[in-house]
Amino acid sequence: MEYSNNEGLDYIRQYPKLKKWINTCICCGSTGYDPDLPKELTTNWGQGEYTTAAARYIRKYFSPMRVNEFGLCEICQKYNHIL
Repeated sequence: MEYSNNEGLDYIRQYPKLKKWINTCICCGSTGYDPDLPKELTTNWGQGEYTTAAARYIRKYFSPMRVNEFGLCEICQKYNHIL
């Protein structure tokens, strides 16, 4: 099943702490998840660490996308080879 990028962005808006796992290219505006995203994410509800479904949902809504230190995705890096 395909999901629109809007569904993924809506999910991130609901859980803004997850934004750290989302990469956005500063050139083309594409979004994807950081390939270094752990298999599972946890949260602490005051009584210990609990595994959440957040990593699974991020992978469901977004494709992996690495950006360089300037914020460019791999495709834009090829066309902006000066950086």
